[in-house]
Amino acid sequence: MPLKKEDPRVIRTKAMIIESLVVLTAETPYKKIKIQDITQHAAIARQTFYLHYKSKDAVLIDYIDSVFDDFYDEIEQHIIDSTEPGDIIAWNLFNQWQQHSDFAKLIIAADVEHLVIKSFRNYITRVLGLYIRNHAIALKDPEALGFIVDYLAGASWLVLQRWVASDFNYPIEKLSKLYSELSRPGLLNVISGESV
Repeated sequence: MPLKKEDPRVIRTKAMIIESLVVLTAETPYKKIKIQDITQHAAIARQTFYLHYKSKDAVLIDYIDSVFDDFYDEIEQHIIDSTEPGDIIAWNLFNQWQQHSDFAKLIIAADVEHLVIKSFRNYITRVLGLYIRNHAIALKDPEALGFIVDYLAGASWLVLQRWVASDFNYPIEKLSKLYSELSRPGLLNVISGESV
């Protein structure tokens, strides 16, 4: 059964809502923004907002998920094709956030790390799942996977936070290499069962 395409009007309305939240967050602390502020800025009815989102957190999560979806699209074929992830995955992660630098800064200022880490967990799980499935890796300790995901989500978020706070001053190539050197060997050893 083919996937149903989203109505262009829905896409346009969601984009207006997200853009309104982004603009408002540049002017007002995230916690002080109300749904009414978003609907007024987007020039839509409150009911229209609730047709698409349950809360402003849901809008933020949708935006974060779109950044992660772009990241996943960039790395998916590489993960399928290669057993050695290399720096390309880390580079694409940091590149996606650098491309959305204004919003990355707003997310950090908004103090919504619980939402971001949840998204990181979801996408790390998705990336690891893709890697494990495509390279037929039998996990020696499947329960460890949850801890691996949490470790990578926390580490990824803290590294990203530091990089955003430095206004992306550390070169992306160096950061990607550093991140990969810190995480890749242990991760590959643990999921392949080569270490305890």
